[in-house]
Amino acid sequence: MNRSGAMSYASKLKASGGGYVRNAGKRWRYEDERELRDLARRGVPLQRISLKLGRPEGAIRAKASALHLDLVEAPESVPVARPALKPRKLNAGPANIAPFAREARQLELFN
Repeated sequence: MNRSGAMSYASKLKASGGGYVRNAGKRWRYEDERELRDLARRGVPLQRISLKLGRPEGAIRAKASALHLDLVEAPESVPVARPALKPRKLNAGPANIAPFAREARQLELFN
C-alpha cells in the first residue's frame, strides 16, 4: 500500500492472483527493453515473453507498442502442458464405495 492507504497496481494484481506479476508495476530498465526487442524480433509469442520478463501481457503489449514492435500471439491450437493425473485404483469392496458415493452426491448439486 502507498502512503494514502490505496493499493498499488502491482499489489492489486498480486492480490487478484492473475497474470505474471514478478515485475508488474516496476519501471522498465534498459536491459528489459533490449530483451523485449530481441524476443519480439525473434518471433517469440507474447505469452512466453510475459513469462520470461515476469510482466503481465498488457504491460508487454503497451511497451511493445511504445517501441513500435510487432508481437506474435500463440496459436489457439497449441496445447498447454498439464500435469499428468495418476490413475485411480478401482478395487471392488465396501471400503472403496464411500469416495465414489461422495462424488456422486457432489454431482447431484449440478443437476
